[in-house]
Amino acid sequence: MKKLHLASIIALAAASTTAGAWYAPYYPAPVLTPEQQQEMVKQQQAFMERQTKAMEQAMEAQRQFAEQMANQGPAATGFPGYPGAPYGYGAAPAFPEMPPMPEPGQYPDFPQMPEFAGQYPDMPEMPNAPEFGQAPEMPASAQERIKEMDAYRAQAKQRMEERRAAFKQMSEQRQAMHQARCDHRFQGMPAPMFPNMPAAPSQAAPQQQAPTPNQ
Repeated sequence: MKKLHLASIIALAAASTTAGAWYAPYYPAPVLTPEQQQEMVKQQQAFMERQTKAMEQAMEAQRQFAEQMANQGPAATGFPGYPGAPYGYGAAPAFPEMPPMPEPGQYPDFPQMPEFAGQYPDMPEMPNAPEFGQAPEMPASAQERIKEMDAYRAQAKQRMEERRAAFKQMSEQRQAMHQARCDHRFQGMPAPMFPNMPAAPSQAAPQQQAPTPNQ
């Protein structure tokens, strides 16, 4: 009985908590009173003052450290011949000055162009044209070349005729050795059975008398 009563209490508490979380309105933001707002503004101002003071102290410490390092650097010792490292602002060596620009009209003049007239040799004169109907004279080398070409042409023609005659003689000998193969009757038949027999017996057609007209 006690356990059942305890379980009922737990279930009721869970249901009420769930219903309250689901159906309860949102929690409104707290509204500050004027006194609380003034106190918050004072706290923010005090925080900004402390932050500004800390930044000023850090900058002052950095400046003092830079001055101390500058006094201890080789530039402050006074070694002869050593330019030293400039630590201060604006102590860097200046850039070299630009060279002065030349005044207008001082550029050198361009050289004059050479005169081409009369510097080149004259072209050779054209040979005289031959008279009408006459071929121009050929040089000796060209005539010799023509004779060589004519002789070579005659030799080539003779060799060609000899080769043609040899082929013709060989063809005639082949036809004489194989006369049966070269017969025209066997050109269209692949394997004739009776080459010497005619295709049909030759018989003379019977003579017919002309019909006599009826009298």
